[in-house]
Amino acid sequence: MSPMNEKTVLPSSTAPAGSVSKPNWVSRNRKSFAVLLGLFLLLQHFVISPYLLDLWDESSASTGHRKSTCEQAEPIYPKSFNVSSLIEGKKDQLVNWLSGAVKIPTESFDDMGEIGVDKRWDIFYRFADYLETSYPLVHQHLKRTRVATHALVFEWEGSDPSLKPLLLTGHQDVVPVLPATKGLWTHDPFGGEYDGEKIWGRGSSDDKSGIIGVLSAVEILLESGQFSPTRTVILALGSDEETGGKVGAYHLNEWIEDKYGKDSIAMLIDEGSGLEEIWGQLFATPAVGEKGYMDLELRVETLGGHSSVPPPHTGIGYISLLIAALERHPHKPLLNVDSPLVGLVSCGADSAPNFPSHLRKAIHRVEDSLASKHGKVDEKALKEIEGWWVEGSYKDGTLPKGMGSAMVGTTQAVDIINGGLKVNALPENVVAIVNHRISLASSVAELQQQLIDVIGPVANKLNLDVVAFGQNVQPHGFFLNVAFNSSLDPAPVSPFTIDSPAWKLLAGTVRGVYATRPEAQLSKEEADKSLIMAPSISTGNTDTKRYWNLTRNIYRFGYLESKDDHHNNIHTVDEYLAADSLVELVRWFMNFIVNVDESREI
Repeated sequence: MSPMNEKTVLPSSTAPAGSVSKPNWVSRNRKSFAVLLGLFLLLQHFVISPYLLDLWDESSASTGHRKSTCEQAEPIYPKSFNVSSLIEGKKDQLVNWLSGAVKIPTESFDDMGEIGVDKRWDIFYRFADYLETSYPLVHQHLKRTRVATHALVFEWEGSDPSLKPLLLTGHQDVVPVLPATKGLWTHDPFGGEYDGEKIWGRGSSDDKSGIIGVLSAVEILLESGQFSPTRTVILALGSDEETGGKVGAYHLNEWIEDKYGKDSIAMLIDEGSGLEEIWGQLFATPAVGEKGYMDLELRVETLGGHSSVPPPHTGIGYISLLIAALERHPHKPLLNVDSPLVGLVSCGADSAPNFPSHLRKAIHRVEDSLASKHGKVDEKALKEIEGWWVEGSYKDGTLPKGMGSAMVGTTQAVDIINGGLKVNALPENVVAIVNHRISLASSVAELQQQLIDVIGPVANKLNLDVVAFGQNVQPHGFFLNVAFNSSLDPAPVSPFTIDSPAWKLLAGTVRGVYATRPEAQLSKEEADKSLIMAPSISTGNTDTKRYWNLTRNIYRFGYLESKDDHHNNIHTVDEYLAADSLVELVRWFMNFIVNVDESREI
């Protein structure tokens, strides 16, 4: 038999002559088969895959395959003595100290003149005198230095100069009380009234609670005679934080750097986030970073003239069109995988009972992708987390409207506009100021380029020449400038895992103080409650923006629990602080000072 050739082995594509081919089963049932295949794919996508993902999610969590990015520090307690016992019987004294501080209206204004010329600065002399009278041991044992007249530095010298100092900062000034709002206050805004539960008045929370808290802690430690620092403790009290720290913190930083050097500080604690319940779990959320800042000045210059013969657009009309263009093009939010906000979500997924299931799956996919061999982030899952911050956090009631979006994106707000002098005269110079808070994922340079990209084409259509940030963008009519010399890139992000000795020490102290709170002594239910440390960011800026050169371990945190969405009414009517919260804040400062002193890891 001769071997078969290739053609005889392969099936013929045509039927033999005279034969009639019968359709096979697939051909006869092609439509049914297509429907079944489509149903299978839908089933696989919506049922089977999520089920398998759930199984993998539970399996990897139970078998330890996933390494949590939110590992918690063990509580840390002072070894040398029971620091918390020193606070017993001190509540009335603490209330009196804060009440007296609130009574001194240390308001700071955006248009403050030079010290010695503008009399509004003089109130700070009175406040410094009050502190000297109230804290005699602090002024006896710590060296006080006036910096730029009203900013204050206190140095509690340690016995070992080889150890980097601890820096605790705060600010003496408060936002002004608008005269038109005084009638809305339930209590005198500068009365420092105590109703048996709360201390009322401007600054009771922001930030006289902070400076009174730390000064009280030091005074009580000195009074006890049980503590003498090994590590130097520095207190830096700014005088104009509410207007940018251009005088107080700016010169405080120069003074500290001149004496101690760059990168000379072990840790810095300033005002900031506190304790808050999220997803049914209490968190402590120190801000480990801050958004950047830039005030944009939009200025239009046009020819004047009589308004009886107007052009199509006056300067006010032109600037209105440009503002409208800006608001039509809001800055797109962007969440980077290394953002502290991803860390906060990770902590919620690990511990919070009411954490959204879809968000838990997304953060676990991100963590698993980073832990895989290729280490490439799951962009789709990360985008889902970003979407939750932008919209989901409001829709599910976790955050107030707009807060989540502001956390992950660059915001813009047109806050000031000036132009025109006479109703029958065309305005020759019109100015608007737009406030920007720059996302951690962006920069001043990127923001400026986006503004040019948005406004440039509109100005071109209006036949307006553009000068943007000192450069001619198009072939004199329209100017973009930085207002108030205000530009600031986002802050460097401080370490926020327990691999960092600084974060571990902060977290351990916070959890130790929470575990020994008075409520924990009253019932087993309270004693069993946990506090989770998680990183966050600040959408505003504190005095810490002046101290970046001193340490990378900057934490904006106050051991104060927020009971509502209004955060003790800071910057508005009826600001207050609960007396019990003040006691716990001082107890925390005392424990933290001693724990840092005993540590040799930072």
